Order: sequence, then structure tokens, then C-alpha cells
Amino acid sequence: MPRDVRNVFVNVPFDDAYAPLFDALVFAVMACGYRVRCALEADDSGDIRLDKLVALIRESPSSIHDLSRIDLGENDLPRFNMPFELGLAMGAKRFGAQSRRRDRIKIMVEQPYRLPAYLSDLGGNDPTAHRGEPAVVIRIVRNYLNRAPRGGMLAGPAKLTRDFARFRGELPAIAERIAFHPEEIGGLKDYPTYVWCVAEFLKATPADT
Repeated sequence: MPRDVRNVFVNVPFDDAYAPLFDALVFAVMACGYRVRCALEADDSGDIRLDKLVALIRESPSSIHDLSRIDLGENDLPRFNMPFELGLAMGAKRFGAQSRRRDRIKIMVEQPYRLPAYLSDLGGNDPTAHRGEPAVVIRIVRNYLNRAPRGGMLAGPAKLTRDFARFRGELPAIAERIAFHPEEIGGLKDYPTYVWCVAEFLKATPADT
């Protein structure tokens, strides 16, 4: 896929605890008129993961990175995937083609004021804390994107949050149309199907209510 202003690379934890936030993030990006690009979009065991990440970052002028999983995990080891992918995006912005200097990067964390303790090189980047709340993730994404791909004003965070709640309420009916159980559909359970369901909902959702 070529580089496109609508592409937003998403670098977040892919674990069950993060699922509600991921669902909200994907919905918010799509509701703002953009296209989510992440490692889940293609299930091809023949792909080299690093090559896939490089391609996604190359094609995306904007990116969102959640560094919520830096603490020690179940194996008493930290998870470096998210900082590594953030580093790739920052490297592309600083050392890539001149056109990449305009790339935009958003860093999120779960709790405020903790990032300097484990990633001091990012001092001054002002990450935004979502505190594990999907509604806050929606607000962060909306305010980061700020304008629609063609430059128009986006709906406010409150409307996007209401739309997400309506989507969750209508998901069983959307799922039934494609012979799915609602609990089978989620960004981390079946990413392509979840994206399709969000797109179907947005087709019938007025731009302003």
C-alpha cells in the first residue's frame, strides 16, 4: 500500500487487558476518517515481522504509540516491542526522506509522570496519560488527529464517545448479519472483522448528531 495521509500506524500492547482500549482506539481513528495500520491487519506467517513493521511505518505519516507495558511481565522481563517500534518511527522521521520530517507521532502512557523514569531520552515529548479509560483514549486520538484527512473539523470527543457506546450496543445486530456471535468480534480477537463492523456502523452514522 502506498504512503497515504489517512494511514495511522498503531503501536500498542496486544494483550487481553488492553483489548477495550484497542477497540476504542481503532474506532476513534476510523470515526475521524483515517485508516488504522497495525501488525494485525495481515495474517501471513511468511512475513518477517520487522519487514512488516517497516512497511507500515513507511506508509503512515501519523503514528500512535502506547508505552503502557514497560513494567515487568509474567516472566519478570519488560516488553520492549512498543519502545522499539516507537524508535523505528522516530528514526524514520529524523533520518528518512525530507518529506518524512512532517510525520506526526503521538505517545500515550497509562499513568502520568512515569515515562522519564524508564525512558529519559524522550524527555520533553509530553506523553498523554489515558489511565486505562477507553473514553480518554478516544479523546486523545481525536485531539491528536485534530482535523479530518481533507482538513475539515472533526466532531468533538463527547460525540465520538457516544458513537462508540452506540456501536457497542449495535454490534450484536451487525454481528448477526454476518453469522458471528458478538463475543467473537474484537480488535484483538479478529481484527479484520472488527474493522469491517466499525466501517459498517460508521456508514450509517451521521457526521453530527
